[in-house]
Amino acid sequence: MVSESSPPLWLGTCLNNRYDIQKELGKAFGRKTFLAGDKQEQCLVVIKVITFGDDFEWTNLRLFEREAEVLKSLNHDGIPDYLDYFEIDLPHAKGYALVQSHVEGRSLQEHLEAGRSFSEADVLDIARRLLTVLHYLHSQMPPIIHRDLKPSNILLTDRTAHSQGQLYLIDFGSVQVPFLNTSGTLTIVGTYGYMPPEQFGGRATPASDLYSLGATLIFLMTGCHPADLPQKNMRIQFEAKAKHISHPVRQWLRWLTNPDVSQRPTSATEALTDLETVLETGALNTLSTASLDQHRILINQQDHILNLIIRPKGFRSRKLGSWLDLLGVIFTFSLSSSITGGIITWASLSILGTSFVIDFPAFWFIVRIVSVISGFAGMVLLPTPARNRLLGQLHICLTDEDLIIYRELLLSMRSRKVLFQAKREDILLLTLDIAKSILAIHTSSRSYRLRCKSLGLKPSESQWLAQELSNNLGVHLTSNPPT
Repeated sequence: MVSESSPPLWLGTCLNNRYDIQKELGKAFGRKTFLAGDKQEQCLVVIKVITFGDDFEWTNLRLFEREAEVLKSLNHDGIPDYLDYFEIDLPHAKGYALVQSHVEGRSLQEHLEAGRSFSEADVLDIARRLLTVLHYLHSQMPPIIHRDLKPSNILLTDRTAHSQGQLYLIDFGSVQVPFLNTSGTLTIVGTYGYMPPEQFGGRATPASDLYSLGATLIFLMTGCHPADLPQKNMRIQFEAKAKHISHPVRQWLRWLTNPDVSQRPTSATEALTDLETVLETGALNTLSTASLDQHRILINQQDHILNLIIRPKGFRSRKLGSWLDLLGVIFTFSLSSSITGGIITWASLSILGTSFVIDFPAFWFIVRIVSVISGFAGMVLLPTPARNRLLGQLHICLTDEDLIIYRELLLSMRSRKVLFQAKREDILLLTLDIAKSILAIHTSSRSYRLRCKSLGLKPSESQWLAQELSNNLGVHLTSNPPT
């Protein structure tokens, strides 16, 4: 077997009587990449070569041939053009060469290593453009799955006055196309940190590229390689390094990098549409908080915990139900305090005598204090719906792991009652019935209905609450329009 030659032997070599090798650009998996001059077209090109050297493997040749076949069929502004493919037969090397158009730019990896930083707007612009490339690839028949999307495989040309540069997806050496996958062996390709769990088992799908895209965007936003970030239940824990990123975008990234492929977007189009929706609704929600009842709806967010508090709606003079609740409060308070005061007075007269009660002025003060306390304690005699409306404070608490909804009753010894609790990953969908003002939370095993009207929420506040939960949970929200 002919041993693979060192780079100096390649420099100055003319391949196929047309391409003059100028310098080596990279080396990986038994392949080399060179910058060359095309004597016929008088332009620069990129040539990938695979040779039958000491590190040659047949698997690499199959991947190389697959890359050439795929690139030959593609035509997209975000993918360098396929130009040529030929056999190499030189004294120092034998193998094959693939020629592509040359892009004058650096990879995202190189941009970061050079000290360039990317704002949230920059990263989202990159996300949109990559999603259009992935949509093109995945819409081919059959779909083309890149399987190695990462910062070093994304080229970005120099920025202009109106753009941060043209973007290109390169290196299709790991591409998977069903009709070309004739091997019966399992070939695991990709890069650790950017590969989704299913790809380790050789089961890549279009959603696998979306995971890699999400991991790439996390790297751009945090400056940390995904493999260096902590993981919990195979999920990348990047939030602590991305506090400068808006919450809806962080949730969108969590959706893309969900370790469960069934919980990711099913297509690049869905991911792009959802990104646009998240950004729009996120902006609307930020603006709409000004129209909320700030005295009743409180938003408390610290680190990874979001706590929404809906205070009791209390008495409202224009509502008949409120008048009935008020009468109930007056009646139960008066009844309880009167009974308590009467019992204390009767007992004191019977035991201590009339002279003590008359000669001890502080006695009546004590009786009044105890009666008032008893009156408040007597609130438990109120019907449950009325007690909840007047004294019930609802908490919706969202942590990294759980969603907990509980009611806290003011002036009650046993104040906290959990109404609903579920793991975040078990929550599949939110539905809002606007006409009935009911927000339903659907998990894999049950559904919980939150009656927003009974909480005193206006329709606009109910919609805000539903969208806020959808954004923070990273799950879809469907709503029924009012009839």
